[in-house]
Amino acid sequence: MQRCWPIKMSDIFGVIVGARTGSSRLPGKALIQIGGSPMIIFLLERIRVTQGVSKIIFATTTLPEDDKLTQVVKEAGFTVFRGANENVVKRYVDAAHEHDLDYVVRVTGDCPFVDAETLDYCLTSARQQMPFDLASTKGRFPVGIDYEIYKASVMAGLHTTGKLDASEREHLTLYMYNHSDRFKLVHLEPRAEWLINGTFTVDNEEDLDSAREVVMQIGRSNFTIAELVEHVIHEN
Repeated sequence: MQRCWPIKMSDIFGVIVGARTGSSRLPGKALIQIGGSPMIIFLLERIRVTQGVSKIIFATTTLPEDDKLTQVVKEAGFTVFRGANENVVKRYVDAAHEHDLDYVVRVTGDCPFVDAETLDYCLTSARQQMPFDLASTKGRFPVGIDYEIYKASVMAGLHTTGKLDASEREHLTLYMYNHSDRFKLVHLEPRAEWLINGTFTVDNEEDLDSAREVVMQIGRSNFTIAELVEHVIHEN
């Protein structure tokens, strides 16, 4: 197992949100409108008021097809990093290095309903479970309210080993899950009142329609997870 170092007060935490224009199931979904905004801006605005990190970085590729995506995010006032296309590990490692991050909170661009409340809750929970290599909500939180928090130096070390296969380079934390005996992985548990059956990722047209319907019925884009839960319970 790799050695885990406890968090220091000086450690810099940053959110890196990854997205690109290319998508086989829903091309250009990051710029598709939800609640009157491109989906990526909808997401970024929902986490903008976080108190738990010092930086929010949007990470996309250097491909020309992502020029418009880059421009939209920059015009909304967010920091953009452009890097590798298929090698997501390299893109995240390079983004973390450029912005001097000690810990990365990974958010994917297809989870528009993440928000500052759940983000800060997960950061607090992760700090209470140090040391770890990776802290994850997967399998615990509702699907689409997803966070993974990892030590930047651990991911950089994986990148430099050259041992990652193509799938592990594309799926950022896959190597850690595939070799869980070598890392300390911890689970982030939600508050009991947040436990609902629902999937809030946007992968296809049906998901997009559902997300738009949620926003329309709640009536605003900055709703809380409590309001999301109430909506789901009411609909069911």
